Amino acid sequence: MRLDPNPMFRRVITPWYDSNAACWIMLAVMLAVALFSWAGIAVARYVPEYNQHTWVPVLMLVLSLFVGGSAGYRLYRRYYDRHLQGHEP
Repeated sequence: MRLDPNPMFRRVITPWYDSNAACWIMLAVMLAVALFSWAGIAVARYVPEYNQHTWVPVLMLVLSLFVGGSAGYRLYRRYYDRHLQGHEP
């Protein structure tokens, strides 16, 4: 994150792709991907011909949980920092 060039306040400038709205949208999309991959795991385990392909939805689930956890941690850290500084924008 870049710092504001004004040396008086040093407010952090967040890019649009790292904004709160973008993080919430990413969390929603990753939740949908996780549910889709969970259904894929259930189908792959139920149909014997697809058992060998279970790794694809498992990989999707792991990656979506990783990305969603990263976005959630980012949101939590911003929320905590705002309350630690004692003001809410």
